[in-house]
Amino acid sequence: MKIVDQRYLADRNRYCTEPCLLAILDLGHPVTAADMQRLRGELKNALPGLRQGRSLIGVVGEDADTPDTGLQLARLIQSVAIELHRLTGDDVMVGFVGRVPKMAGRYRLILPFRCGTVAHAALTLAIDLVGALLDGRTFALDEGLAELRRIAAANLPPAPPDNAIRIAA
Repeated sequence: MKIVDQRYLADRNRYCTEPCLLAILDLGHPVTAADMQRLRGELKNALPGLRQGRSLIGVVGEDADTPDTGLQLARLIQSVAIELHRLTGDDVMVGFVGRVPKMAGRYRLILPFRCGTVAHAALTLAIDLVGALLDGRTFALDEGLAELRRIAAANLPPAPPDNAIRIAA
């Protein structure tokens, strides 16, 4: 799993009424329903406050109960990123997930933010955590969360990575 494209969208835009992070996530390989069930259980243990988010996270062009495990995984990664972001003290509650047309295994994630640096760090941490759990590896969530909180406390302005472009609506 990796972010293949990322952009900070300023102000109101086609995805959100507030600034947001648009990320294209490549899942890399398919996951099974059994993987998803195991992953959900492990995430409930790792992040007890993890919200299901069905009523909070819109799914673009898809039924919320889709059997597509790729879409389920993308939605779960976004839910984890939102929960991690919430644990920094910022109540980000809304986001959207949708398939990227004609690109199997790629999903568009939209994460509104007050600080783009925190949104990016939360998404990166969520991807690392979910990837480790899927692979059966241990993950130092406390260390990652401490770093995320440090970034949030510094209240850094959005700083796009090298491959990101800052655009307005």
